[in-house]
Amino acid sequence: MELFYGISQAYCNHFLDIYFCIPEVLLYIILILDGLAIIEIIRSNRRDMDKFLWVFLILIFQVFGLIGYFFASDRQRYHRASWYQNIP
Repeated sequence: MELFYGISQAYCNHFLDIYFCIPEVLLYIILILDGLAIIEIIRSNRRDMDKFLWVFLILIFQVFGLIGYFFASDRQRYHRASWYQNIP
């Protein structure tokens, strides 16, 4: 593994005649955000097929699926209320 500008280890790959490197820290951040999005989807009150499609998109297209979920889904509409309720 190579050092990426002295910050940390990097994942380097050669794809379509393009050589690129991504810092490992960025890969971990993407993994954590994907996990949080999947947990939010599973806990929502969407239909099961909608849940499956969103999780499938996030798992297949990690970065673009995550961006699409946060910008294209109606998250407020399907947000399940938490266990905490205000006392009237």
